[in-house]
This record gives sequence, C-alpha cells and structure tokens, in this order.
Amino acid sequence: MQFSQTSRVGGAGLLALAATYGIGRQAYGLFVPTFREEFGLSLDVLGFYASAAQAGYLVTTVVAGVLAARFGPRVPVVSGCLLLAVGAAVTASAPGPILLAVGVIVAGTSAGGAWGPFSDAVDNQVPSSGGQRALALVNAGSPVGLVVASVLVLAAGDRWRAAWLGFAVVGLVAASAAWRVVSPAPVRSSPDHGRPRLGWFFNPRTVRLLIVALGVSITSGAYFAYAPDTAQDAGLASWTGPAMWATLGLAGASVGSFGGGFADRYGLRGPLAVMLVLLGGSTLMLLVAPGSLAVALGSAALFGVGFTTGFALVAIWSQQVFHDRPTTGFTLVIVFIAVGFIVGPSLFGVLAAGIDRSVALGAATIPALLAALVRPSRDDRPEPGAQASSSRHE
Repeated sequence: MQFSQTSRVGGAGLLALAATYGIGRQAYGLFVPTFREEFGLSLDVLGFYASAAQAGYLVTTVVAGVLAARFGPRVPVVSGCLLLAVGAAVTASAPGPILLAVGVIVAGTSAGGAWGPFSDAVDNQVPSSGGQRALALVNAGSPVGLVVASVLVLAAGDRWRAAWLGFAVVGLVAASAAWRVVSPAPVRSSPDHGRPRLGWFFNPRTVRLLIVALGVSITSGAYFAYAPDTAQDAGLASWTGPAMWATLGLAGASVGSFGGGFADRYGLRGPLAVMLVLLGGSTLMLLVAPGSLAVALGSAALFGVGFTTGFALVAIWSQQVFHDRPTTGFTLVIVFIAVGFIVGPSLFGVLAAGIDRSVALGAATIPALLAALVRPSRDDRPEPGAQASSSRHE
C-alpha cells in the first residue's frame, strides 16, 4: 500500500509524539498515586519531579533546535525516542526515589527532541497543500500515546514496572519509524542567511503567541500531573486514572487531528478561544464534583479535545508567525510551553500541600482562561476557507 508523503511524515510524527509526549511527558500523572504509596513521596515532591522533567525537556528543546538546523530533523527525533526508551527502562527498574527521579526526568526530557524538528520535516518533505494536515497528525500523537499508556497500565494492573518496560518498547519502535521516514538532510536555508535579530523573536505578533503558549501550558501541566490523583483522592477506584487518560486520548485524537481543518474553515481566533475555555472548564469540573466518575471522565474528554486541538492550532499559528524559519520559531514557542509545564505542576503541588487541593484546582484554571482573551494579530488570522499554509515559506 502506498502512503502519501503527508501521511508518512505525519504518521511518523504521530508515533514519535505518542512515545515522547503522550508517554514520556503526560503519562506520569497515572503513576502519582502509586509512587506516593510505594516510595512514600508527598505531592509537592512529586510535583517537583514533574517540573524537573519539564526543565530537562526545556534544555533538550533548545539542543534539538540546534541539531535540526545543522544535521536535519532525523537526529533529534530519533534521539528523543531513544531517550524515552532509556528513561522508561530506568523507571521500571528503580529501587528507590533517586533512580525513580532520574528515570522520570529522562523520560520527560525525551519530548524535546520530537515536536520542534517536525516543523522542518513537514516544511521540507510535505507538499504545501498537505502541511496543516501533517502538523495536525503529528500533534495527535500526544493523545494517542495516552491511550497506549492507559492500555498498558490497565493490562499491567499492580505490576506498574511492566507498564514502564512497555513504554520503553514503544520508544524503540518510534525511533525505528523516525529513522526510516524523517529526512536526514539539513533544513533548507532561509533567504536571509544571517542570524535572526532579537526583534524577530519578540515583537507584537510573537508576544501574543508566546503568552497563549505559556498560559495553556501552565493549566495543562497541572492537569496532567494531578488529575488522576485528584479523582482517586476523592474516593474513586484506582482504575479511574487510566480510564480518564484513555478517554482523554480518544477524545483528543478523534477531534485534534482535524485542527488543521478547523483553522482552514474558521480561522485561528474562534477555535483557539473555544479550546482554551474547554481546558479551563475541564479543570473546574474536578473542583465542582471530584467524587463523580461521570464528571471525571467528562472532564478528561473535554480536556483531551481542548488540549490536542488547542496545541494543534498553536502549532499552525507558529507556522504563520515564523514561516521563514519554522523550527527556530517553534523552538521558541516550545520553550514557553516548557516553562508553563514547569510552573504548573510545582504551583499545584505547593498549593495543594500547603493550602488546599480545591484552591490549587481553581488557580490552575486561570492561565488558560486568561489566554483565551488574547487574539492573534491580523497578519496571523487566516480568513475562513483560506489555506493558512499558503503563507508558509515555499
């Protein structure tokens, strides 16, 4: 069977993000109750573990941008998938909190090698007409990874270490697929061969994008780290966390892969604002009725749609703003996303441990709701029905 270049590159990106994002960064929350019990760790310590993983991801993101510019996108993508495999294997074998922290941090760090370089892979390998679809497919890898993680956790039962060994296998499979599909060629040169000036990175167009990226990631970071633990702490069964993540992943993948179509048909502003409101609202649902299974699953479904589609729209917005240097620009966006994922879990953990979990949940909703008020500049609002990818660098 012959697959189009859009499907091949988008599919490889989906698998890479399923491993590094859906598993490496976002599956951690599934194990917070287990780690609390087995290793005697408090919520704030586990929050710092999650934030340290995001800090490692921040460093890897910057390194990946440099590697992609020099060696092409294949090197950082394959390296990121292999980092996930190593981190998951260390976590599976951890005898105590120190090696557990090392494994979790390495696994979380892995995502820095995957997302940004795929901006260049799509720009270089996919026809312009398929660019938005390919980016949406790549972005859908995150919820797909959560479904895979949830299935492995449910299948493993109390043997949580077996689930992490399964994660390591997924990382190896993703690395193999990326090696076969992603081009090893360096990125195409920009018409301006000089380094971009500070004003290229920070100007009225980019600041709006970066504020939204930061706001949505603070709320998302808190949700991913603590939503399953919040539901189980309210008295729900231990399988509730995997069920929430499976629901989140299925809802996110089923809707998020159409993010490019939403942008083409309705523009960026309206759909993005709706997705950010869904993120904030889904977090509030856990505050209103934390002991209800229906509410927990509904919250996860709404969050999955908002998170996956929202970040797909952010990626498309980034392509609009940084069309001449897609990976360089998107790397900056990812840096702000990483900062938000560092702040979110730590802030939630400190507020939950020091004051009250309800206060922490309420605080976690605010950044996404504030970000929903930020509009893209007029230059970055594709007209409904227009192909936003037409403005990309040809």
